Amino acid sequence: MTFLQAAEEVLRSTKRPLSAREITELALQRGLIQSVGKTPAATMRAALYKAPASGSIQREFRRGRARAARGSVRWFYSGAGRAAALASLSHAT
Repeated sequence: MTFLQAAEEVLRSTKRPLSAREITELALQRGLIQSVGKTPAATMRAALYKAPASGSIQREFRRGRARAARGSVRWFYSGAGRAAALASLSHAT
């Protein structure tokens, strides 16, 4: 299973937005992915950012001055709904 497939599986089952690190931890705990590298969260983050924008995995974030505010990016399965992602971001701070 690829990192992107594992992310989709985790996000579909949790039904709430998660950070790349949270997705990675859950995927490793469930045995969906196996990583021999030192930074599996970085690999997951790269896979998520390379995913097609029209795909089933979407992201939400709080805007900073020039880009997303640090630590505000959350990924969600598009079936979870945009309202749930926005509500989660408002409670994240």
